[in-house]
Amino acid sequence: MGILLTTERSNGLSAAQKRCCPGLWEIMHIRQIMLDLAILVALLCGVMPGLHAEPADKTTVAAKPKTAQSRSLHQFMDREGSVTFTNRPDKYRHDRRFVEVDIKYQPIEVPQQYRNKAVTDYSSASIRELIRRYATHYGVEEDLVYAVIKVESNFNVAAVSSKGACGLMQLMPGTAAEMGVTSIFDPAQNIAGGTQYLAKMLELFKGDTRLALAAYNAGPGAVKQHNGIPPYAETQAYVRNVLAHTRRFKSGGSRIITGELSHLSYHAPSPVRPTPAQSQRYTVHFKSGLTQPADRVTDQDPYYYIEYGRRVYPVRKDLVARIESPT
Repeated sequence: MGILLTTERSNGLSAAQKRCCPGLWEIMHIRQIMLDLAILVALLCGVMPGLHAEPADKTTVAAKPKTAQSRSLHQFMDREGSVTFTNRPDKYRHDRRFVEVDIKYQPIEVPQQYRNKAVTDYSSASIRELIRRYATHYGVEEDLVYAVIKVESNFNVAAVSSKGACGLMQLMPGTAAEMGVTSIFDPAQNIAGGTQYLAKMLELFKGDTRLALAAYNAGPGAVKQHNGIPPYAETQAYVRNVLAHTRRFKSGGSRIITGELSHLSYHAPSPVRPTPAQSQRYTVHFKSGLTQPADRVTDQDPYYYIEYGRRVYPVRKDLVARIESPT
């Protein structure tokens, strides 16, 4: 423990008193030893208020009060892709086996002229104006946004992927709900949400467009886990295709953009009967009316962590209406 206890007391007796009353002096001395022993035991047990036994080579630091941040959950992924949720992030931040995935979204803002607008009422000119607006707002290259839309949906406003991603920029319902998207196919809301997500990926990976695009496709956890573009054929092809289209939009300018926007479509996919594997999944129903499939749902206040495929989506519980268990 490194505790040193010394006693330098006179016991209240003078030298003359000690010579004339040796018995009294011995009694007082024994009492003092017993008192010192009691103090030592109290120090070791930590029962005396205001006294703390600390190692001799350490400095005592007052405990910090708990804050909302210290109680919030943090998401970490290990090298095998397993996700850990914890309210003690420092334990994992200093462990090289784990990487932290931390993304905070802001509510999207839609201009007044696009509110309550029917999906089929959007013209190519309005899509162009929205891309310019949100690319500027979030600090993303317009050509990159056009390229992502081209590869994700080929400018089909009503596109839906096999994984449940929706709209022009293929937003996942859970991510959309976190951004305040209430109509995921609405081009204004979809472009706002998709461009914000792309901007978050660029910020997370310090402006590296290749890594940001890989994260847009496979999730930021997968990119951090592999310390680069994941070895998934789909993701590697996705990054190549988006970069190629970015160069194409950049070199072709307005002519190429006008040509692509002329193919703007609103073709909703035909309903598909769920496969046996899909029937074993959860369905998350959001209060906005959106739904999202999930392989697993973890309840960790104040979030549900929705795992689907290789990705994990933290969603505030107050945004969820109900969760339907597998059939």
